[in-house]
Amino acid sequence: MQDPLSRIDLNLLVALQVLMQEKNVTRAAERLFVTQPAMSKTLNRLRNLLDDELFVRSSHGLIPTPKTLELEKPVSDILSQLTELMVSNREFDPANTAATISLATLGTSASVGMPAFLDRLRFEAPKLLLISQHIDQRWEERLRSGNLDFAIVAKNKFSDDFVTHRLMNIRPVLYMRKDHPLAKVERITLEKRREFQHMAVYFPNFESTREEMQKLFASFGILSNVPFLTTNLMMCLETLRTTDMLMIGSDRLMESSLVHENFISKPLEDNINLKIDALSLVQHVRTQNSPLHQWLTNLIIESFAEDDIASQITND
Repeated sequence: MQDPLSRIDLNLLVALQVLMQEKNVTRAAERLFVTQPAMSKTLNRLRNLLDDELFVRSSHGLIPTPKTLELEKPVSDILSQLTELMVSNREFDPANTAATISLATLGTSASVGMPAFLDRLRFEAPKLLLISQHIDQRWEERLRSGNLDFAIVAKNKFSDDFVTHRLMNIRPVLYMRKDHPLAKVERITLEKRREFQHMAVYFPNFESTREEMQKLFASFGILSNVPFLTTNLMMCLETLRTTDMLMIGSDRLMESSLVHENFISKPLEDNINLKIDALSLVQHVRTQNSPLHQWLTNLIIESFAEDDIASQITND
């Protein structure tokens, strides 16, 4: 069965709209920069396509038939939407764009660049709804399927169907509560660290199997003394605050007031073998030419850059 839309030329809809506005074949032809005979031929094509006279001649010009009046608003709406879509690259206005955007993040990124991003977003694009969630093991699949717009991940290698932007560098440091027994120790050796239990915030995209996790902790100088593994950063911090446990985490966590008011960080030995050294913003290639996604990408990058500069100034 033939698709009825295959018979429709977009130019016919444009011609129909102009005829409805002008109610005169000659003036419609002038507006579309075609000859009067060509415009008459187009009207005949419309009549055959829609099986209706569409216009009846009178001394006052063309009078639309009931069918034409019925089509007037739908045709106008369709062409308006198509026009908006085709010229959106030039006329994109975040202040008047209503959309829902989904973003999956790591706990470290949520406490660093995200507040600055959200602050700018609520003023510059008040009609946007942002749904932020923790990263999960299906984040790549969800980006490909369109169920997720962006992901912020600690990963260095990506497949070719993703567009990535490096947001900020990260390095591991040792966290503990301010009155921890090791708090006043200037240089914490590996042997000292092994006297205490460790906890870890676990992100599915970081390492996904028990064996890989064991290799990761071994590279940090931790062997079997890791009784607590969680995806909940807040739970991790609360446990760290009330126990003598230690946590290896990103140095950027200290930029959060919640963290630096309650914890201290200590440098780790130089021989730490860190596989991941940066956070990256990831989106599917399908969205890279979308004006909305382009604008959001730039806003996220700028927001993290602002925090990066602020961090350097504070450290200096």
